[in-house]
Amino acid sequence: MTPDTAPPNEHPDIEIDLGSEQATVDPALFEEAPAEPPFARTVHTTPLHIVTSAESRTNRWTDWNGYTVPEVLTDLGDEYRALRGAAALADHSPLVKYRIFGRDALDYLQRLVTRDLAALEVDTAVHVVFCEGRGLVLGDGLLFRLGEEEYRLVTEETHLAWMMDSAEGFRVGIADVSATLALLSLQGPLSALCLHEAGVANIDGLAPFAARWAEIARMPVYVSRTGASGDLGYELWADAEDAPHLWRHLMEKGAPHGLRATGFALRELARLEAGFPRAGKDYLSALAAVARAGASTPFELWRNPPVASGKAVFNGGRALRSLAPVPPRRRLVVLVADAIEPVSLSSVLSGTRQVGTVTTSGFSPALGANIAFAMVKDEAADGELALTATLREGLGAREVVLRARILPEPAWNAARRLVLPAPLKP
Repeated sequence: MTPDTAPPNEHPDIEIDLGSEQATVDPALFEEAPAEPPFARTVHTTPLHIVTSAESRTNRWTDWNGYTVPEVLTDLGDEYRALRGAAALADHSPLVKYRIFGRDALDYLQRLVTRDLAALEVDTAVHVVFCEGRGLVLGDGLLFRLGEEEYRLVTEETHLAWMMDSAEGFRVGIADVSATLALLSLQGPLSALCLHEAGVANIDGLAPFAARWAEIARMPVYVSRTGASGDLGYELWADAEDAPHLWRHLMEKGAPHGLRATGFALRELARLEAGFPRAGKDYLSALAAVARAGASTPFELWRNPPVASGKAVFNGGRALRSLAPVPPRRRLVVLVADAIEPVSLSSVLSGTRQVGTVTTSGFSPALGANIAFAMVKDEAADGELALTATLREGLGAREVVLRARILPEPAWNAARRLVLPAPLKP
C-alpha cells in the first residue's frame, strides 16, 4: 500500500510536514508489496505482439516456445489463399536463435553438425542436423554464416546447455539472441514484389538460401531467401524495437498486392504441405525421448539427410557411418487419406496391424484431401496402408478407417521457390 492508496485517517496520529527535512516518514512507504495475483500476470509476447494483436479479428491465440502468438488472425481459408495466391506475413520470432562467434566457430560447428560446412560462404544458409553419440537426432535448424567468424543457428527448440557443453576446448562464444532478434516471415508468389514495393532494391537477384543487408524505411534489416512454405519466400531479421515499424511498412506497401497477416495455424499447414517436419511435434530430441525407441536417426526423418559421412570427426559420426548402408527401421512419411472433409487422424494400419502413428495432420487445400506426417515401420511402408480417423457427425463422433497412400513428393513445391531471378510480377 502506498500513500496515495491508503485509506484516509489510517494513521491519524501522524502529522507529516512536507516542508521539513525532519518530518516523520509515512510507514506505508515501507510496507511490503502484496503478492501479484495470478490473473494480473502478463503473457510472454514477441516484439511483434502489438501489431499482430491489432490485426486479430478472432482473438485466437496459441503457445509457441513459451510465447503467445496468434493462431488465426482472420480466417484460415483466407490466409491460405493469400499464401498460395499472393503473399502472407507472419511473426516467427519464437524460433530459437543463437549467435556463434569466435576464431574456432567453424571448427566447433563442424564438430557439432552432420553436414560439411567447409564450402559455406558468408551470407548464405544451409539446413543442418545435430546428433548425439549414437547417431540419434537432437535437433535440426537453419545455419547462417554472417561473417568470417560469426554464425547464426535457428532451431525449433532450445539446445543452449548442450551446445555450451559441446564447446569445451573451443575458442568460441555462444549467445541466445532469441529475445532481441525479431523474425518476420514473408512467403508467397508475390513476396518478392512486396519487398520491391517496400524499397528493397534488386530483391529479385537474391539467390535461394542467400541473404544480405537491406534498408527498409530507414531501418537495417537482414533479408534471407528462406522459409518453410514450399514456395517463394523471404525471412526478415530485425532488431526488436524496429520490428513493429517494419511490419506496418510491409503491410502498407504489400496490401495493394494482396498481402495478408497470418497466424501460427497457417505456418503448420504450410510446412505440412511442403514436407518439413518439426522438432517436438514430428520427432523427439534424443534428450527428450523417454526410451531409445522414441528417438530417431537422420535417415528415418529425411529422405536425403545432410550427413557428410566423409567428414573427419563430428558428433555421432561413427554411428551414422555404420547406419548409412542399413535400411532404417522406420520412416517419417507424408500420407494422404481418402476423405473429402477434414478429419482427425491417429494411427497407421497395414491390414488390421498398427504399423505407425500420425504426428501432424491437416486438410490440404492443394490436394483437397487430408494429409499427415506419420512414422511408419519400414517393412510396411511399401504395402497397402490405412489411417484410423475420427469423423464428427453433429455433436457426436465415430471412428472410421480410410485408405491411405504415401505421397512421393510434397503436396506443395512451387518451382519459383528456387528460380532466379525471383518473379516480380503476378
